[in-house]
Amino acid sequence: MAPTSIYYRKYTMYYRYMSESISLRLTREIIESLDDLAKKTRKDRSTLIRDMLDDGIKEKRIDLAVEQYRKGEVTGWKASKLAGVSLRRFYESLQARGVLIQYGEEDLEQDLKALRDE
Repeated sequence: MAPTSIYYRKYTMYYRYMSESISLRLTREIIESLDDLAKKTRKDRSTLIRDMLDDGIKEKRIDLAVEQYRKGEVTGWKASKLAGVSLRRFYESLQARGVLIQYGEEDLEQDLKALRDE
């Protein structure tokens, strides 16, 4: 999410973000689990949910990039960019998922081209 305004206060930069409220239906069991986790992490329920959603979105982006890489649709470099992580972090994700790293001459050429295009 891009900041809508930036202001400075005693050498500290603050960002103001536009936010939007959403509603969803949750089972009593999920709500109780959220409340339990909120107590254990000493966070309010809304903050906990936002943190969990943020983590889940990051993980889903990595999952999708890993799948594209596994199918040979993108290089490691491109997949790491799609996932929003460093190349090293992406390769660690591949290893954790048991996906072999395949890197050939064509991949090198594509990565060099991507670097030039940035």
